[in-house]
Amino acid sequence: MLQILEELKTAFGYIGAASTCYLAVQVARHFYCYLRPSSLSRYNPPGKDAWALVTGASDGIGFGFAQELCKRGFNVFLHGRNHDKLLRKRDELLAEFPNAKVRIIVLDAFKSSEDLSWIAQEIGDARLTVLVNNAGGGVKPFERLAELTHEDVQAIISLNSTFTAQITRVLMPILEKNSPSLILTVSSAAAYVMPTLTVYSASKGFVESFTRSLQAEVTLDGKDVEVLGLRVGNTNSHANEVAVGLFCPTSRTLASAALDRVGCDGPVVWAYWPHSLLGLSFHLIPGNVLIRILGARLRAMKQEAEAKQAKKR
Repeated sequence: MLQILEELKTAFGYIGAASTCYLAVQVARHFYCYLRPSSLSRYNPPGKDAWALVTGASDGIGFGFAQELCKRGFNVFLHGRNHDKLLRKRDELLAEFPNAKVRIIVLDAFKSSEDLSWIAQEIGDARLTVLVNNAGGGVKPFERLAELTHEDVQAIISLNSTFTAQITRVLMPILEKNSPSLILTVSSAAAYVMPTLTVYSASKGFVESFTRSLQAEVTLDGKDVEVLGLRVGNTNSHANEVAVGLFCPTSRTLASAALDRVGCDGPVVWAYWPHSLLGLSFHLIPGNVLIRILGARLRAMKQEAEAKQAKKR
């Protein structure tokens, strides 16, 4: 009996040591992702005149990406659905970065069921090496599934899922030709679970699964294309006017942090390190408790949004 107890003690000791080593490796990998230098410059070598295309770039996080890419030496295609707004944003970029080249692509991402092959023609001879799939958002947020119409559901899926898949499909041959190249997909904390954001949450879950599968595909095929998913938490933007703080960065700060993640061991990472700390709660808090916490927070956000709308009337 004593021998058996000693053997069990030894076995548990090995298990404990292995578990400790595993946790230490995971913690080290987590912090390394936020401490290592970005490898973004790999996609814009000197003298190559590289271009990046940012979807949903007329404001918010998308325009933050455009600003930071221009700052880091890229030329930029701005995508959006409002022609005049895109022209204003182009002029704003050129005023800050006079040496950059900026072109616009006008397309309503809600109509992603249409053929998008013409976008490749818009790229022309430009050496596109970076695609930022940022376009996305909610339609009638905080509404329960049964309260949405057929058109509402289709719009959410088209904007967040279909458009990402279709524009990546169209531009993939160009990115492969110009490799090394980079595809960034912007996801959301909502990809975990968000009551009253059911379809939006599911569409962001699609984005993360799409990212992992595409990364596996290019790896299998030996393509020099990096695919990285960027999970985003609460951010001050045009559509989300909240107070800026440690856990709520500006759109440009978020975009800068996201570009700093390029080259880390993905395929899906939190773009901004304080958001990764909040993300731990999704794993540590019991499911039923987490749902109640999220439900209370989403009700408060709905009330805040309704109050703002009432003031604008």
